[in-house]
Amino acid sequence: MRGVSVRVVPRLFRPVARAMPWWTFLAAAGLGLAIVTVPAATAVTLTGEDLVGLLRVAAVCGALGVGFLLDDPAARSIATVPTPRPVRYAARAGVILPAAAVWWALVLAVTVAGAEDGIGATLPLGGVTVEAAALGGVALAVAAVRLRGRPDSGGLLAFPVLLGLVMAARLLPDRMALFVPPDDTEWARTHERWAVLLVVAVAVSTWASQEPARRWTAVARRRRSLVGHRRS
Repeated sequence: MRGVSVRVVPRLFRPVARAMPWWTFLAAAGLGLAIVTVPAATAVTLTGEDLVGLLRVAAVCGALGVGFLLDDPAARSIATVPTPRPVRYAARAGVILPAAAVWWALVLAVTVAGAEDGIGATLPLGGVTVEAAALGGVALAVAAVRLRGRPDSGGLLAFPVLLGLVMAARLLPDRMALFVPPDDTEWARTHERWAVLLVVAVAVSTWASQEPARRWTAVARRRRSLVGHRRS
């Protein structure tokens, strides 16, 4: 059954992509892209720290939009469909991750192209990408947990939680800092914390994507009913 479910995932990409609420993500991602595009298109000279700051703001915008991509208006009506919940979530992840990756690559390309005096070549793009991935992972994890209990809108909870996380990160003591300047001696250690946060977010998302016990029982009964109906 697992092998069958895994093979089903690619077939769900197109219908899932059509059903996803893209407008919120596109609006947030567009704002993030504009934040780095406007300075890149003007004669303003920014330092590496300034550009990293803009990338971080863009990453927060993108993460806020990603949190809404798990929303499914039809969630209540498909609670007992034969396709398991983990498969449906895997299909959504298979659409969300490439879309977010393409958007982030465009953000980085615009930032580097618009940097003055060769600063773009010195930007710590890898570290900032880890930050962006962790923020997006947290948004998806919070949305998945919300949708596990209430199939309405995970983005409505991810939005304030993510903003709260960013604000709280600004207040952390130096030994626990998450946002540091690119030339800070703690840059590498800080991004180890970001990597841990990303791993935790992925683990929470994986757990939240599993079928709740009661719902799984209903799905199993539904499947047995369909099998019995076909045999008869």
